Amino acid sequence: MIRVGSLVRYIPSPSATFRWEEYSSAFKANPGVILCELDKVGTTTRRFKIRWNDGEVPEEWISYLEKYE
Repeated sequence: MIRVGSLVRYIPSPSATFRWEEYSSAFKANPGVILCELDKVGTTTRRFKIRWNDGEVPEEWISYLEKYE
């Protein structure tokens, strides 16, 4: 189960990797640690604030994350 404090890996959607754009923007510096869960009004999908290995701290949808093992 993914929760605050979990180490995660980013899994981009297939459409993001096959667009005619820079591929590097679709990948993150794995692993990342979940800092907090975000409570956004009007969404049913869980979102998290994550600190990636390179120091970046974006918001990510749970559907793009898997537990890092």
